[in-house]
Amino acid sequence: MDLTTTETKTSKWVADGMEAVKLSFVHKINDLGTVPEYEPEFVYQHFGQNETIFGYENLKVTINYADASLHFYPQIEYTSKFNEDPDIQPDDIMIKLKEQQPSDQLDMLVESKAEFNAILEKQKSFNPIGELIEKFASGESNLEIYKVAEPSQEIDHFLGRAQYMALFYIDAASYTDVQDERWLHYLIYENCDNGEGDGSTHRKFAGYASLYRYYAYPDKIRPRVAQILLLPQYRGQGTAAKFLQTIYKDLWATSNILDIAVEDPADAFIFLRDYVDCCNCLALTQFSPQNLRRGFSDEMRLAALEKYKINRKQARRVYEILRFRVTNPNDAEDLKSYRLDVKRRLHAPMRKSEKDKRRLNCALTQEELTQAAVNEKDLKETHALLEQLYQTTVKEYEKTVARLEKYPTIF
Repeated sequence: MDLTTTETKTSKWVADGMEAVKLSFVHKINDLGTVPEYEPEFVYQHFGQNETIFGYENLKVTINYADASLHFYPQIEYTSKFNEDPDIQPDDIMIKLKEQQPSDQLDMLVESKAEFNAILEKQKSFNPIGELIEKFASGESNLEIYKVAEPSQEIDHFLGRAQYMALFYIDAASYTDVQDERWLHYLIYENCDNGEGDGSTHRKFAGYASLYRYYAYPDKIRPRVAQILLLPQYRGQGTAAKFLQTIYKDLWATSNILDIAVEDPADAFIFLRDYVDCCNCLALTQFSPQNLRRGFSDEMRLAALEKYKINRKQARRVYEILRFRVTNPNDAEDLKSYRLDVKRRLHAPMRKSEKDKRRLNCALTQEELTQAAVNEKDLKETHALLEQLYQTTVKEYEKTVARLEKYPTIF
């Protein structure tokens, strides 16, 4: 039930889905109720735009994932269930969870502890799909990255389960058509010791990335990052940067890559991408402090494109971040030069709008021109807007610069 009134929202029968739902990742049946639980970032795809669940008091919904195969077992707990009006039924939580499963994979959700135990026993023989392309340590974890470049029923089913999980973590996440050969996937796992004393290990799923290889005239391709997910227990250790860098390195080795694009990036991914691209461009002489102070150049653009497949827009952003890094905040002239350079870039779209207005002047009557003039921003408003955009931009850059100072290299 998608409830909107204030009275109902504050009712004891309406639970905030963001607080009620928890995710856990288990390896053996005894892990249930003992392993860490993580909050989702979104639940609207399951419980509506208000992200509320009606009909239960003190509700808790724990979605227990098999940590390798990604089948899941929901546990629903509450102290009482709504029965005050026979015409109003509580939300059927299991149905809502089932509805988001792909139609050909209705077995990813299991409803009994016994079924889930069977899944956990079966996943002891789990082996990752794809080609192993990288191993590295991050914090206390040993990670492995696998590449899947060709469709198969096995990867189709596995990605369906991973992308179901992504509904809780990626805004507007959706299922990809893995039968389309232009999809490229990277899977990351933690390789863990079994604790048996014999050196045996098992894998835990840590995340994935899906890229679509668009055609670029005349004989190139332009990979676009469509989805990327790293589970919360692997964040804050530099793992995401290593994951993205590994993907980059694999793509750089492909001769027909034009550049690497990103589809509707979230703020966290923008920050991640900025950091990785800046780390890479710091190794280029074109991005030396002396060259940065001379302004953005074609040499920078071409070097970033040829070496790291960074497109023009992102290369300009990398330049601004790295120039900000070498700008002396106590030198008024140095700071002014940087500020004007960034503002010229921010003002460019506004100048284009002004050209469009001049073209329209030829087609408007005097009365229409007078009315248009009333609605136009004056010069002071334009300057104020530019200053606001500049301050917002610099705040974003400060985060990346701080990370670069603390972690100047990715690996």
